[in-house]
Amino acid sequence: MGVPAWAADDPAVRALAAQLRAQDRPTDALLVVERRLAVAPDDDDAFRLRALILADLGSARLAATSMRQRPHLFADHERERIEGDAVARAIGWGRVEPETPDARLVESRAALAELEALQRDAPRRTNWEATRLRVDALSALNHLQRHEAVVDGYQALRDAGIEVPAYILGTIGDSLLALRRPADAIPVLETAIAHAPHDINARILLGYAFIETERFDRALPLFETLAASQDAWPRHAGARSGYENWDRYSADLDHAMAHSYANDHARAERMLQSQAGIGPNNPGLQAAFGSVQSRRSRPSAALERYEMALTMAPQDRDALAGRVGALTALDRVDEARDALTALQQAHPEDPRLDRVERDLDRHRGVQATLSANRGRSRQRDGAGTSISPFGSRDGGWALEVRSPLIDDRWRVGAFAHEDHADFIDGRVRHRAAGVGTWYRHDRLGAWATLGAAGGASSGATWTLGADWRFNDAWRTGVELARNAQDTSLQARRLGIDADSATLTASYVPSDTFALQGRLSRLRYDDGNTRDQLGVDAAQRVLTRPHLMVDGLLSAYASRGSRGDTVGYFNPERDASANVGLRLDHITWRHYDTAFQQRVEVLAGPYWQRDAGTHWVPSLGYRHLWRRDGHELEYGVAWSRPVYDGLREQRVAFDVELRWGGAR
Repeated sequence: MGVPAWAADDPAVRALAAQLRAQDRPTDALLVVERRLAVAPDDDDAFRLRALILADLGSARLAATSMRQRPHLFADHERERIEGDAVARAIGWGRVEPETPDARLVESRAALAELEALQRDAPRRTNWEATRLRVDALSALNHLQRHEAVVDGYQALRDAGIEVPAYILGTIGDSLLALRRPADAIPVLETAIAHAPHDINARILLGYAFIETERFDRALPLFETLAASQDAWPRHAGARSGYENWDRYSADLDHAMAHSYANDHARAERMLQSQAGIGPNNPGLQAAFGSVQSRRSRPSAALERYEMALTMAPQDRDALAGRVGALTALDRVDEARDALTALQQAHPEDPRLDRVERDLDRHRGVQATLSANRGRSRQRDGAGTSISPFGSRDGGWALEVRSPLIDDRWRVGAFAHEDHADFIDGRVRHRAAGVGTWYRHDRLGAWATLGAAGGASSGATWTLGADWRFNDAWRTGVELARNAQDTSLQARRLGIDADSATLTASYVPSDTFALQGRLSRLRYDDGNTRDQLGVDAAQRVLTRPHLMVDGLLSAYASRGSRGDTVGYFNPERDASANVGLRLDHITWRHYDTAFQQRVEVLAGPYWQRDAGTHWVPSLGYRHLWRRDGHELEYGVAWSRPVYDGLREQRVAFDVELRWGGAR
């Protein structure tokens, strides 16, 4: 009978183990050396072979632990390879879902500390292993959301003339996107894909880099092709059934989100609705659905989706961040602050956290609006005196400043405004200034202002109003005003003031449709009452990444109790209807900073009792600048209105600066 391998002398063990390793049978080779060490624990060759075979099997941590017991048995390149494998495996384990939320980053921090200790205390003698530690550090830093350090480390490698391995380029691209440097991320990700064409994550990241550089012409086809390339249930040859392809899920989800970022929220909603019907218990899917609902002007529906996601995954970053924005949009600011605290505690390293904090701070902070306008009216042939209720020339300005939120509900502030118009008998001015308080929480908003008027009319002026949000779509409000600001300046020049009562209602079920109505009564000091009813509707007819076209429809009717017996424009009965288009073109955009152009074209009949019906065209052109929630808007408008049967031409310019984001 032959001698058992594990009892043979060292050369026999080494030869048999080497033979088994060469035959790609590492488990059999490990069995040989383990049995040898069981009878000869001091056998250095068997001990060394065991560590090397463990490394072959991917048990890098066991191999490193074993190696450290007898380091003198290993060459520098073997020791460094095993230590590098152990650190790389620890970095990989750091991305696995932890047992408890508090331990989410513990493994990655420990792996990075171990890697840095190796660099500091045992500098690599092998160039590749030294480079490998520097490269693997980038993966750990990325998971720890230390994106600046990732990009700095990548740049240091390039500056040293080191060719960065392709496997880490996707991680570098991810960090560049987190730092909002998509233009720099694109070539990095394209290189990664050139080396690994089937890397789904790198292709998804490249799609987002195109989106963030406004290259939707490249992003949307990329996502569509990616989704089409992935079978939902692929099947290995000979298998009786397919397996879940999570790459297909990721491709479908990101394809839908790409359409949302391209302003086509309706299509994104349909795509995600289909997925949610298949996998309602997927927290990431519910959080994505919530973000689309938020963009569709449905904060309550968005909040519901975020809550569903957090029920299944309490640490979901997207749901935690989205919940802050949804609660803010619902004017539940105290709950939004608590939601922000939850996000800060769960993900203090998230680079998006600063933006979420700024958005909430801006909503809670000072709110201000400054506006000015100028207009000119003249008869069609340029002769004679304008009979426009605006006069031949008109203008004005208005300023309103509100304090930061008090107790998450209240604001106090001040307002001032002045309006003027030139009539045949001279210029008429009206001004007012005062203070006010505003309350808004959840569904209810209320306000009251008190001031003093001067100029053509004087005395106290006040407003008292409230509105109520029934749901995401419906809102209604009412306001009473003494010495109302929209009183005709033609009446004021005669010393006549007016009080008003206004009822408003709006139905905005989504970002693509809006219907608003307004019913008001002006009661003038001379006994005249003027009732006005207006309805405006907008329906999206075309959506493109940088162009949105809405169809417009408006109708208006009014009546004056005293008709033409008063000294100002006061039709006994009149009505109008207009149809048109509004084109919004996003000319330039970089994240929260954008420049948008708007063109409005409207036309329709205007009817006035005893003056007949006339078609009235109008054209408007505007610019809108947005930065960090603040807006500057200005524009010019041209129209051909008709008063008492006489056509005039009107040109007007206005500008408005809105500081802060709350109503």
